Amino acid sequence: MIAINRNRRGMVRGAARSVQSGFTLLEIMVVLAIIALLAGGVGAAVFRSFRRAQVQTARLRVKAARDATSQFMIDNSSACPHGIEDLVNQKYLDRSNSKDPWGKDLTLRCPGTNDTDSADISSAGPDKQEGTPDDVNSWQL
Repeated sequence: MIAINRNRRGMVRGAARSVQSGFTLLEIMVVLAIIALLAGGVGAAVFRSFRRAQVQTARLRVKAARDATSQFMIDNSSACPHGIEDLVNQKYLDRSNSKDPWGKDLTLRCPGTNDTDSADISSAGPDKQEGTPDDVNSWQL
């Protein structure tokens, strides 16, 4: 006959636990893998949105430089500014608008070859190379 030890509440003492609490390493690894996949998807979406926002910012800065050039030409009897720095120094353009979101100076050609009445202003785009399809140009806006 096997003797069963019971405590005052009637619970069996010294018996092995039949239910374990906590998580196994495999369960934790599966949860971490799911979290990593979700974070990767969110990160990719945020990065795409950031790239689109940079292009939109470049368009706005090119438009601001185009408007500043037009105002400069009106105030100076149709004389062209010598460059973006000329617009910044004479307070037609804010210094923060003189560079594209990728840190490169906007390019100003006055008189323009595409806009002969005003100036051609362009940003080299994300690849920082002029003359590529990702450029942001004032005559295309």
